[in-house]
Amino acid sequence: MPFTAVKLKPVSSAKQIKSADDAYSFMMHMRLSYLNKPHWQAAKQAISFAAASEDCETRAWRTFRAAANAEGWLLN
Repeated sequence: MPFTAVKLKPVSSAKQIKSADDAYSFMMHMRLSYLNKPHWQAAKQAISFAAASEDCETRAWRTFRAAANAEGWLLN
């Protein structure tokens, strides 16, 4: 499974995203003002296709990490 754990800063209201399902759930509880940003819209679309193949899951992981990084929430 290519979706490896993503650690987020506490300001994001999540500690760790372990799967595409976790990422989807996290985004569905996100404020609309965040979710309407282009990087989160791209992440939502990529995650909705994550189950289609391993490549899609890898793309979803990369897109989610990029969106979290754009917000400054990614814990390095």
